[in-house]
Amino acid sequence: MKLKRLNWSQRNHEALNDLLAGVRPGDLAVFDWDNTCIFGDIGEALLRRLTFELAFAIDARAMAATIPDTINDIDYVLIKGMPYPLKKMKNAIFAAYEQLQHEAPAQGREGVDESYRVFTSGLLALNRALEETPGIGCEFAYPWVNLLLQGLSLAEFDRLAKAVIEEELISPLSRHAVSDPQGRWHYEWSNGVRPYPEMKDLAAAWQDRGGAVVVSTASNRQLVEKMVAMTAFPCRRVIGMGLAIAGDSFGHVLEPGLRPNLGAGKVANIRALLEDEPVLVAGDSSNDFEMLSSFTSTRMRLIINRQAGGRIDFLCCRALAGENGYLAQEINPQQGEFKPENNLP
Repeated sequence: MKLKRLNWSQRNHEALNDLLAGVRPGDLAVFDWDNTCIFGDIGEALLRRLTFELAFAIDARAMAATIPDTINDIDYVLIKGMPYPLKKMKNAIFAAYEQLQHEAPAQGREGVDESYRVFTSGLLALNRALEETPGIGCEFAYPWVNLLLQGLSLAEFDRLAKAVIEEELISPLSRHAVSDPQGRWHYEWSNGVRPYPEMKDLAAAWQDRGGAVVVSTASNRQLVEKMVAMTAFPCRRVIGMGLAIAGDSFGHVLEPGLRPNLGAGKVANIRALLEDEPVLVAGDSSNDFEMLSSFTSTRMRLIINRQAGGRIDFLCCRALAGENGYLAQEINPQQGEFKPENNLP
């Protein structure tokens, strides 16, 4: 089985077919998920749904306890490019959540609307700010988002995951924003996720040659497993973030035995869970840098080039310079698809 051309660049299509021709039974391919196998981020889409629907299973006090006032000796986050006291932001967000949970009937519609805007814009802006603040970053933010799932029943999580995947797959690709009523912060996002048919075809061709495909994601493992099943993506297993299970619900600590699945944690978890190193690795961001560059057995590194910036640009430059073992695939963010080569500048 050869790759369909679809929207692959000619160089990528030829190089991947050459790689496929030499795949041996058991050869491993490891793909990141968000913005690699799909356009968009299904993990962030789930956070938005939980936030806008007030679907969390924990109260304001428990939610506030998931994030300290100081992280790695840093007591601020960057909001609009400027330091904003973390404790001050926390207090405003979780006070609004407390009001929504317990005081909304007494506030009237106006009070409810203001508290809702403070909380929804604040929680989502806080997540983005944690990711973008040097010294805090995704290393804290990604596990933290998973901690917000604590107390949620597995059945309710499955329902929410199915609903958000179905909605995002059909939503038009469009930009949206929500702002704090007092103008303190602002959160923007893009609706809609789209599976890349090229990546699905690559996974199918790899497995058809006797290889194995594993997805390694910084999103919640059960969420990505759900999307893998719903989109029939060829995949042997998913390695991702997760919470320990307590009875029929998510517990309050991360799943034991694994490191947070980003950066060097992806490499450590692959080595702990899989017998072999990957022959092919695909990713899109600096959180995939170690996974793309750490394994001596890797013969091909595929970067989905969404102009993410950071360390991944170093690998993109090697691919765009034509270095053997490195490929970069351009995308069209307006269409949520790989960019056809005849449309490249």
